[in-house]
Amino acid sequence: MQRRSLIVLAGSLALMLVLGACGFRPAPGLGATANGATDGPLHADGDPVLHPIAALADRAGFNPGSGILWMNDADRQRELDAMAATGARWIALDFDWNSIQGDGPTSFRWDRSTDTVVREARARGLKIVATLAYSPPWARRAACAGTSHCLPADPAAYGRFAAAAARRYGATSTVAEFRGSVQVWQIWNEANHYPFVQPTVDVVGYTAMLRQAYPAIKAADAGATVLAGATSPAGDDPSGRDVAPATFLQGIYAYGGGGYFDAFSHHPYTYPDSPLVAAPWNAFTQTARIHQVMVDHGDGAKKVWGTESGAGTGTGPKSVTATRQAQLLHDYYTGWNGAYRSFTGPLLWFTVRDASSDTNNVTDNFGILRRDFRAKPARATLMAVLSGS
Repeated sequence: MQRRSLIVLAGSLALMLVLGACGFRPAPGLGATANGATDGPLHADGDPVLHPIAALADRAGFNPGSGILWMNDADRQRELDAMAATGARWIALDFDWNSIQGDGPTSFRWDRSTDTVVREARARGLKIVATLAYSPPWARRAACAGTSHCLPADPAAYGRFAAAAARRYGATSTVAEFRGSVQVWQIWNEANHYPFVQPTVDVVGYTAMLRQAYPAIKAADAGATVLAGATSPAGDDPSGRDVAPATFLQGIYAYGGGGYFDAFSHHPYTYPDSPLVAAPWNAFTQTARIHQVMVDHGDGAKKVWGTESGAGTGTGPKSVTATRQAQLLHDYYTGWNGAYRSFTGPLLWFTVRDASSDTNNVTDNFGILRRDFRAKPARATLMAVLSGS
């Protein structure tokens, strides 16, 4: 869920001036409503107004969430076909530690779902960002209260899992069909946000885990790219259950994690508002602050990847209309590949297909396809953006 940080007015004004100098402007007609209920500007035929940008296929993709691991074969393959058909090149996949090693520290069940999805994604030419999470029962901290969404008690156990995954799917795999399937590894998901690191955010524990996983992956595949963070667009919560992305990254540097990632990952959700609205709470402006932290620590050459972004349609809180979603998708890719392009990597859309037909549940309606695979306007918009047409 999007959280808006409270930033002093001076910082907000300074940020707007910087964005303005970079040519970063709100799209006409956007931001007029706080709840996103009003569509963006339209052509006479009802389609969103689009301003073509350069072909972006290698800087775009999908994050389908964990559901793709467990759906039936026919639906999974239809979803993968739908992703590939857009021309987008990337897919983020959960490598669910809880499932793969749920039977114990010496047991690996890659065949439960991971092998299948990797095989099918690769067959469609999709490049994989593998997210290594979440803790199996034997690895969890005592305070986890029965959830896999908590950091492991022993960071070295996570490092061993990361090494095993890289050995199986990386450039030196002894399993020929999987060799070179994964070149990008993401260390956890939203480790700055309570729901994924219960009972509270722990930057010390995360950094320790990062310091174990990075050399383990590199030992198996020296050319791999390791992403730290995968941060939620949260704000700094005094309780410590949420930590703003830039603050979280500062903590990683403070605890010795600076040399243990090749790029940082962020989830720049801005819905129901446009990412082209210059505002201090905007997750795109968080991206700029993240990169500034990297610059301040001598890591300015490293990129910020956007491994989740999107907007949900429907009737629930923070939902937008299908036409508005298409406009927002265009705005996401316009902003990301405009003023931000020099310091960003790919931007992935969450998700390809709605998780349910419950229109009142915004989180179930982020797809560019409806649950029954009917296309929303956002599908055509994405294809136009990626082709530069």
